[in-house]
Amino acid sequence: MIRIMNEKKEYIPTNVYDVDAIKKLRVLPFEAVKADVPKLLEWLKDIHWPVAQGVAEYLLPYINEINEELLVVLNTNDGMWKYFMIYKLIGGSNKRLNPELILALRNIADNPTPIELEDLVDEAARDILMNKILCG
Repeated sequence: MIRIMNEKKEYIPTNVYDVDAIKKLRVLPFEAVKADVPKLLEWLKDIHWPVAQGVAEYLLPYINEINEELLVVLNTNDGMWKYFMIYKLIGGSNKRLNPELILALRNIADNPTPIELEDLVDEAARDILMNKILCG
């Protein structure tokens, strides 16, 4: 018999005010939460949410380790999510970005969709691309 456990991960916020989850997240090693990065990135859809800053601060040192997850977000149709992701998470890094991420930002800057134009995602991407530390 296979028993499926519905494990509650207390470090994943359950609402925009769940700062207790962020406190639990901050003490965990990245390896313990790596599989949940997509769920954590969901909390960056609006950087004004109380949990957003804590999630961004936690993930920031691992910007290149979450490259694939970031690329998924940058390929969505959610302009504001992309905008917040670019400015708050990617732009907050002090590490050179992976080439795939730089290419995705260049594609947004050079060929923005109507949503990306409306939400200024193309401008955010251009700002990051001009950063010599991040993009060399």
